[in-house]
Amino acid sequence: MLLDRKSLWPQLRRWEKQAAGRNGPFRLRFGTLFVADADAARGILVDSAGDYLSQSGFFRLGPESLPRQVRREASHELLKILSRHDLASSFDLASALGEVSDGRGRLWHQRWGVELVRRYFAPVIAHPRHTDVNMLVDAYVTSSVVADDIVGHVLRRSHRTVPAVRAGLAEQLSRLPGPETGAQDLVDLVLGLPEGLSPADRAQLLQRLVLSTVGFTGVTLEWVVLLGIRHGYDTPAVRQEQVHRLVKEALRLYPTAWRLIRVAAVDHAVAGSRVHEGEHVLIGAHAIHRSATVWDRPLDFRPSRWEQPTDGQRRSYLPFGKGEGMCPANGFAIRALEHLSHLILRDYRGHVRLRARKPHVRTLLAPPAGWTRLTPAPPPDGSVR
Repeated sequence: MLLDRKSLWPQLRRWEKQAAGRNGPFRLRFGTLFVADADAARGILVDSAGDYLSQSGFFRLGPESLPRQVRREASHELLKILSRHDLASSFDLASALGEVSDGRGRLWHQRWGVELVRRYFAPVIAHPRHTDVNMLVDAYVTSSVVADDIVGHVLRRSHRTVPAVRAGLAEQLSRLPGPETGAQDLVDLVLGLPEGLSPADRAQLLQRLVLSTVGFTGVTLEWVVLLGIRHGYDTPAVRQEQVHRLVKEALRLYPTAWRLIRVAAVDHAVAGSRVHEGEHVLIGAHAIHRSATVWDRPLDFRPSRWEQPTDGQRRSYLPFGKGEGMCPANGFAIRALEHLSHLILRDYRGHVRLRARKPHVRTLLAPPAGWTRLTPAPPPDGSVR
């Protein structure tokens, strides 16, 4: 049975317009305070973080975050795991592109980037010896990350699959010993967390880490490649610094994590607006990134703006959040995006076909429906790569 997959893009655009016409936060129809000012947002995320419940998008069970010290140690361990793997030199891009394209060489939007990044980060997520775990991770990416977080609630059967995948992961994790030395992958990381967590808890944490690793990065990769092709960056002459600015501008104009939500721990004020304990505050990164008071021609795609960004632009740039809840591996995500995007745009010529004109927004802000076809391009000197 088909379920609701309606895009939230119209609401995002409406909130952007409302924010442009107001001087400060305002309440949405359902009562949540909407913040579209960079200084107020940074105050919530950093300066006044104590006024909000401690939160983590990755190290939490349901709405409850793991203890702060556990999160801090887990974040450090995650960075160590990422630094242990030389992903750039070991990844076979041509083979991966062949695996994620259809029989006619098309890369379908709202899917292919996640599937490719899943392959890129495969050594980080789970060692090849964890065959059953890897099969369950693949099922989770298909039935939850793609079907739910990107596209929306598409098929009712996906809502039966996700609990079954978690149960399967819990069973597999219950059979594995904890790491004797430093963690080598995300499986080791969740197994090495403090005692008291059930196998089901560890399975949920592994799923959240997979979502943060492949979901956000994969969707952004689709945006970067799509925009790069449409603006002429798919050329053997494209340089690393050009791709760097391309990635930054893609994340500004289409931030995959389009909103940050915090829950008030005490009564307080945000830029003159009262917030009561237990209320939600929604920080609209998409609106902050498109504010005409900060960005010249904010709706234009202009990577050149990152050649000399102003202090105000740097402060208003929040693709990974700020403060304690900031993505701990954002640096690795950016390096992966720049590496993969540079390889694709340098080595392939692209053609984009869109079935819709507007982005598709659910949990993640994804490109419009359609596909991209890549054709290998000869190097500038005519030699064989």
